[in-house]
Amino acid sequence: MKRIISILFLLLGTLVLYGQSAREQIQENPNRAGGVYYMYEFHPHQVTAPPRGYKPVYLSHYGRHGARYLLNETQYERSLGVLKAAHEAGALTETGERLWEEASAYFMETCQYRYGDLTPLGWDQHFRIAQEIYADNRALFRRHPSVEAGATQVPRCIVSMTAFLQGLAAKDRKLDIRANASLADLDALNPHASENPRRQNVPMEEGRYKRTDPWGTKLAGFIDARVDWKAISARIFTDPEFPKSYRGARAFVTDLYDLVFNMQCTPTVRSLMWVFTEEERYPLWEVNNYIHYMEAAPPATVRDLPALWNLVADADDALAAGKPAVRLRFGHDTVFLAIMSMVGADGFDIVPTSADGISETWLNYRAPMAATLYFLFCVNKQGRVLVKMVVNGDEAALPLTPVSGPWYDWEDLKALINARYPQS
Repeated sequence: MKRIISILFLLLGTLVLYGQSAREQIQENPNRAGGVYYMYEFHPHQVTAPPRGYKPVYLSHYGRHGARYLLNETQYERSLGVLKAAHEAGALTETGERLWEEASAYFMETCQYRYGDLTPLGWDQHFRIAQEIYADNRALFRRHPSVEAGATQVPRCIVSMTAFLQGLAAKDRKLDIRANASLADLDALNPHASENPRRQNVPMEEGRYKRTDPWGTKLAGFIDARVDWKAISARIFTDPEFPKSYRGARAFVTDLYDLVFNMQCTPTVRSLMWVFTEEERYPLWEVNNYIHYMEAAPPATVRDLPALWNLVADADDALAAGKPAVRLRFGHDTVFLAIMSMVGADGFDIVPTSADGISETWLNYRAPMAATLYFLFCVNKQGRVLVKMVVNGDEAALPLTPVSGPWYDWEDLKALINARYPQS
């Protein structure tokens, strides 16, 4: 009976978890249309204690860096640069002039020279998440676990780790905390990074508009079937073809999407959400969601498998040591989404029959800014190990028969991972 309930839970996917479709969730909160630009949701959540006779011994975490500015000057230039050129050429509509005026002011006030940096909001996110994890796992932290933290060498990840560790230290100054940011750890933190010395030989990714998914879909066609980018361009430019000499109107709209929806991550009271209609937000998110599926979800890619293998190996080592411990990792959204997909958390391993079905169960705003997942391990006197997975504060369902509530047998989860992704 438990197995039947678990399967039904997974197949119902998003509707069971949230009671709403992705479209309804975005209508309820338009910021979710930002996908991976969405901000971490702090909300009341259930904390299920281990079954009787089990004690928590190890917490294994993977967190995405907190809220950041757009990655580089080029990302801003692709939208603001085109708007500036059109403004100087007198090629903006009244709406376009308003957009240019507000967007350029926002850039100068808030974003210039901060490309890719963690924002103040990102710092606050990780400080608060650390304190929430501490409160939710008081039984483990009362045992004075050693805390080992690692971050990729990207500054926003290092600063996120610092904020998180300060949040923990504010709760318990006696914690034994150690941190580093080493190339040697990139297999566990961001395996596909070009600077990873152990990076596996994988084909170089082509440009966004040249990629095809497992069903042969091309991104340009996926966009055209959903977003009336010509109408959006026509609202902004007196000649809708004005962006053609840059990256084209289709690309301009997706670049503008990045600018508009990343604003929620920055310390500003401004908003450019008005530039897209309510009806345009969901299909724009579908495009962004599709792009991230292509980057992170099997079968589209398995480039970040070493992160999952490292998580398993680290857990076995910590369990064998028999001492309370916490392992913290700070990295990026693609790795976070890959782990979610590879272990099948909350139906993220469900493979649709076509690209059109991705957004039914695979939602990239489940990897918001400061996205956080962890596995909590507990053991009984006989040495049996149970584990539960927590995603952004919520206990996750896995494609296994649970032992009790959200708790699964660690050997069952390892067997699932080894069957799906055996190490050669």
